Amino acid sequence: MDLVFSDIHADINALDTILNIANMSEFKKKYGEYSRIINLGDILERGTHPSEVLKKLALLEKTYPLTSIMGNHDEAFLYKRRVSGSTLESFAAHQSLTENELGFFKQNDDETFGHQQFIDKKNSLVFVHGGTLDPQKITPPNASQESWLYQRTWQRLSEEDFEYFSYSGYHYTALSAFNESRKNLDNFVILCGHQHLETAIEQDNESINEIYNSTKTENEKFGEFSLGKKEFEIKKTSNYLIRLGLGGPEGYYGNGFGQIHFGIIQYNPKKVILFTVT
Repeated sequence: MDLVFSDIHADINALDTILNIANMSEFKKKYGEYSRIINLGDILERGTHPSEVLKKLALLEKTYPLTSIMGNHDEAFLYKRRVSGSTLESFAAHQSLTENELGFFKQNDDETFGHQQFIDKKNSLVFVHGGTLDPQKITPPNASQESWLYQRTWQRLSEEDFEYFSYSGYHYTALSAFNESRKNLDNFVILCGHQHLETAIEQDNESINEIYNSTKTENEKFGEFSLGKKEFEIKKTSNYLIRLGLGGPEGYYGNGFGQIHFGIIQYNPKKVILFTVT
């Protein structure tokens, strides 16, 4: 089983809650023990405990295979790009981060940080923060000043039936995401975060359907934690795009986000299960 979360946003309480639930004996008895952790990015900004989050992830990295994808807020902080939304308290906490703590973000030979996506060919999985589109194919020649907004970390699933650019990133359609991933995989699942709201889309025989709202929410309780659950069994004849909700709501309580989200991937049979801590 894989444990997956996104958009922790410097919220150590949320990260600890996710790990505590996943490590509970009742949870493991029902769903199994996780053998791999996938972080879909945005572990920095908005919240006020970046040091604690980075230290916890660095510790987990010594115990489990931990794959981390860069998020747009991670990049914004590391590349010194100002993004609105963080409080003065959050800003001060991030300015206090040490070089050792920031060493969690591995620097590449070209002086960029981390990975824009991770493709697991064995299990037909694509992990990204925002979207799967090749930035070189969608970035116009005259976009030098805002070219970074076309990167996979900034791409957003469009709420319209067409694609467009805004200063929050490039908005792609589900069809474009599926077409891009079909170059590498068959019958795959794309998992992303970034937009903080859960969704699930299935492509079956060229028909694309939203399946999140039609999937029943089941309620469960593990110790002190109450969870809402949506379970998606992965058909061998379909492709999927599944977006995780906000993992760390600490910096968003005033904006209507107050719940912790995470997911798991099971195998035999293959399922993606999304959880909300209610």
